[in-house]
Amino acid sequence: MTALAIAFVCWTVGAIGAWLLRHRAAGTWLGATGAIAGGVAGVVATLDGMFSESALAWRGAWSVPGGALGFRLDSLAAVFLLPIAVIGALCAIYGVEYLRKHSHGRSIGGALAAYNLLLLSMAAVVTASDMVLFLVSWELMTLSSWALVIHDHDERAVRAAGLEYLIAAHLATIALLLLAVFFAARSGSFEITALIGHQVVPRGVFFVLALIGFGTKAGIVPLHVWLPDAHPAAPSHVSALMSAVMITMGFYGLARFLPLLGAPELWWAYVLMTLGGVGAVGGVLFAIAQRDVKRVLAYSTIENAGIVTLAIGLGLLGTALGQPALAGIAWMAALLHIWNHAFAKALLFLGFGAVAQAAQSRNLDALGGLLRRWRVVGGVLVIGAASMAALPGLNIFTSEWLLVRGLFLGVLALRGTPQVALLSSVGVIAFTGGIAVACFVRLIGIGLLGTPRTAEAADAPSPGWAMRLPMLVFAAVCVLMAASPARVGATLANAVRIVAPSAETGGARAALEPLALLLPLIAAGLLLVVALRGVATSALARRRAPTWGCAYDAPTAAMQYSSTSFSEPLTRIMQPLLQTTTLQEGALPSRADAALPSAMRWNSVTEDSALVNLYQPLFALVSRASARVRTLHTARVTSSLLYVVGTVLVLLALSLLPAVSR
Repeated sequence: MTALAIAFVCWTVGAIGAWLLRHRAAGTWLGATGAIAGGVAGVVATLDGMFSESALAWRGAWSVPGGALGFRLDSLAAVFLLPIAVIGALCAIYGVEYLRKHSHGRSIGGALAAYNLLLLSMAAVVTASDMVLFLVSWELMTLSSWALVIHDHDERAVRAAGLEYLIAAHLATIALLLLAVFFAARSGSFEITALIGHQVVPRGVFFVLALIGFGTKAGIVPLHVWLPDAHPAAPSHVSALMSAVMITMGFYGLARFLPLLGAPELWWAYVLMTLGGVGAVGGVLFAIAQRDVKRVLAYSTIENAGIVTLAIGLGLLGTALGQPALAGIAWMAALLHIWNHAFAKALLFLGFGAVAQAAQSRNLDALGGLLRRWRVVGGVLVIGAASMAALPGLNIFTSEWLLVRGLFLGVLALRGTPQVALLSSVGVIAFTGGIAVACFVRLIGIGLLGTPRTAEAADAPSPGWAMRLPMLVFAAVCVLMAASPARVGATLANAVRIVAPSAETGGARAALEPLALLLPLIAAGLLLVVALRGVATSALARRRAPTWGCAYDAPTAAMQYSSTSFSEPLTRIMQPLLQTTTLQEGALPSRADAALPSAMRWNSVTEDSALVNLYQPLFALVSRASARVRTLHTARVTSSLLYVVGTVLVLLALSLLPAVSR
């Protein structure tokens, strides 16, 4: 626990120092150093907790009623602490250079202070052994991340995204507060492990509250509506931390609390598998319909949150039906996918954040032509995109492969409704994987290839090494995790046994071992193809000519495929789900007019279906109901006295109820 205490101290000192000295260079230095040093100490603490036979614990007195200052580091907490430490430290290195360019001379000390608070609060969430401390840390995580989301609060869209995030987060917090009340009522204590052995009645209510409270933070559909706006609004290194790490706090909550309820019920598994499947399919479809590169990545996060949710549901199904091998594969796939997605998504957010900053636009159609000039950044972005598309040979393929193996294992072992659910989930993963390939081909092809679509993209300066180094590290981690998936899986075995004590993990590790051969085989194949191509073309005369420009004498950058035209065949088929609207500016020429109009513009918008069809009507209904309630209030003394008398009568009636019942 010493290393964990050092990490907490570093993040605390970094937050306080950066805030007090926010208008000086020392504040920037303290904020960055605190985040990096805390990350290093956090990695050491993770290694201590992950391979320890028993949990490491520390407990101290706290004056809060019912609460205690208690921390507990076991294998499950270590699995979630590792991305906090590693990604938090690397994003801090990136963030200093990014914020200096982004803030245009404004102080960045306040942003670094909030950043350290976010790291501190997330680490406290995964190590808190007391429910009161857990909720306090959860709220601190919400407020510090909100402060980072509204860093560019001069923009109206950023303020709206921050408000949307704050409302969603606190609605979820209400559910967690109710969960804590049930928790303490049944166990008689706020100690998290005290719930073991106590029957929670009704367990279904506890499950629903946990799903709302933790699922909102995790971005589980339909509780995800804050995510597509909040993540793009934040600075890029904060977007990376939120998408890669902060959403996993929701999955930590599910993994920590659901096993405390005892044997899961079947309908819990079906609910999670259904929501996960809908999230995976919906997330990737909405991702391919976006032009904002950060919104593409945000919806990709929703897709991968759906895959993790599906895997957790499969794990609960295996436990409920007495299938330990199925439970072991599913839970290991869920935890492994959390790691794989974290590092790949952090890489993409940092890379495309640098691209958007240099080109002064997040619009895909304002980029292009960068791979030729940005060899390092472009190369690692190709690796990150290939990983996110779950292509064989890289890390995300290993966790999705493991999930598919688990689904087929269940199909062969089960019959009836579970078999139908598992077969449907196989179709979901297959469909999602195919669309994900198209999505990231579009992202790389439109964003990095071709010719620059704007003057800003043509003159975009390459980022410095402080921004490039974290990307290189994340790309290396993606490759290394794909090179030894069985070893990575072995480090998760202890955590799997915490969430599913009866699970068998041997089959999962055996399924991962052959995947280590994919990377060297694919790399050798690529080298062979490149060598053969070089030999075949060396003797041929090379001729350079402009691409055929559809009979135009001078082709321009505007004649390239746009992001909308690339995805249009898919979005047209999925129009009933996406509900894309196209706005036209200008009128088509009539026969009497010239052959071509003077100016024509089309703009397509794909809004989130859950937000438009569910939440906006719901909040409108609440607003109308509130307006009617306000009409009942009148500024008259007689009305106020009437309310007082009515309240007193109700309280008297309630006070007499126990006597009447006796």
